[in-house]
Amino acid sequence: MASLSIPNTGMAVTVDISDLEDIHPKNKQEVGRRLALWALAKTYGRGDLVYSGPLYKSMAVEGEKVRISFEHVGGGLRTSDGREPDWFEIAGVDGKFIKGEAEIEGETVVVRSDEAKEPKAVRFGWHEEAEPSLMNKEGLPASPFRTNGEAGISVDRK
Repeated sequence: MASLSIPNTGMAVTVDISDLEDIHPKNKQEVGRRLALWALAKTYGRGDLVYSGPLYKSMAVEGEKVRISFEHVGGGLRTSDGREPDWFEIAGVDGKFIKGEAEIEGETVVVRSDEAKEPKAVRFGWHEEAEPSLMNKEGLPASPFRTNGEAGISVDRK
């Protein structure tokens, strides 16, 4: 994700087509299609294309909830299975991440937990076995992310 700050780079998120037993996705055609979308939009100027799934933009604490905003929502947010978004975790003042309840509200996701009354950070898909369902309506998956840059917040991946 950090490499996107380098000019002329793109990223194909493959969390939805990956295989935990094999680092190389078997569906290479879809990986190629996703990379081609980036090239068509960014190199060849096709402004009519949605070329990325949702990418974390910002968070806002709203009482006991955190609202996550994204870039590249396309026609809107949805999940691949029609359920509420999964693989969201939230941390309170103690910095320990726990499972969060998430729901899509417009072009944002709101995350909360009864155990994190003063939320400080959120992470999404932050586990090696995560197969998160959040995507845009064009079918491009959201990239895993973490919001925490503050001191004292755990950054462990498990």
